[in-house]
Amino acid sequence: MAKKASVTVTEETKAADLPGPKLNMQRTRYEFVLEAELPIAHASETLGNLSLIARKEVRFDGGWAAVPVVSGDTGRHGLREATAYAFLDAAGLLEQGSLSEAALRLLFAGGMVTGGGSSAVSLDQYRELVELVPMLGLLGGCAQNRVISGRCNVEDAILICEESRRYIPQWAIDRAIAYAGPLDTCRAHVEEVTRVRMDPMLVPEKRMLLTSCEQARVNERLLASESAATSGDLIERENTKSSMMPRQHERIKQGSLFYWAAEARTYSPLEADTFDTACAGFLANAIVGGKRSTGHGRLRAIAGKKGELARPKDALADIDPTALAPKMGEIFKSHVAERRDRIKSFLASVAA
Repeated sequence: MAKKASVTVTEETKAADLPGPKLNMQRTRYEFVLEAELPIAHASETLGNLSLIARKEVRFDGGWAAVPVVSGDTGRHGLREATAYAFLDAAGLLEQGSLSEAALRLLFAGGMVTGGGSSAVSLDQYRELVELVPMLGLLGGCAQNRVISGRCNVEDAILICEESRRYIPQWAIDRAIAYAGPLDTCRAHVEEVTRVRMDPMLVPEKRMLLTSCEQARVNERLLASESAATSGDLIERENTKSSMMPRQHERIKQGSLFYWAAEARTYSPLEADTFDTACAGFLANAIVGGKRSTGHGRLRAIAGKKGELARPKDALADIDPTALAPKMGEIFKSHVAERRDRIKSFLASVAA
């Protein structure tokens, strides 16, 4: 019997014999200090006619404190929306209405499982989904009958204050103090505002614009309201009351600072550039919360750090948030532009 040749197995041999392609996984983390350029009215609930801002409980001084936040859901949606517009622009689909309802839902809300088809989306179809719509791989979504899990983690933007200090990196605390002075309590950053929707029927000059019949009807109602108020008739008073509506809402004061972070795991230069495009696009015009049409919601980045966290020794490095957009998105835009015909065909037929 022939003697078997001996083989010396080295670490290099083991690595070379491993099956499959080498994965270049990279964890990229962005951290920002954001300023409320306008007051923020990001509500969590309404009690009567009072709208309350979103808060989360954090441990503080032996107890708990309710610190205002802008939710991670809001930040994640901002990333998705910014990337969707960049995607449509690169594909030449912003010039005219060309999207189906399903395509619009897929790009701006992540789509939905339709239940169509008798079998799951094949791996080839899955690869095509992620290739043609790169942000699906990072932010996740639903198309056809497959749920695509994301690889992007978006944190709440938390108010920088005394109560949240221990949960925020020291570099962000230092930047906040250098920018705006000593930290204050979270309550100092919140104000309650009262607004009133007026009833034009209460203004005599405006009632003059009514027809004769309408003036008579309105005057009759006003007289009935005055009579009910005098007599204390609560039912008649309710039936004849005006449409004037006072309302109140809490909001975070203009100039308040937040700490916000987003992190993604990427496996190619395209995915890394897609994540960069999402962050840059969102921060270029970050508007959050409600009451946007009345001077609320705008945030701007005043400081930021970026880190490649694949290895523990790597640390976050300073970045200039205002310079993000011009340097990012070239790989993403080129990838989409080269596939614009396939993308148009895909978006026309996708079920989401």
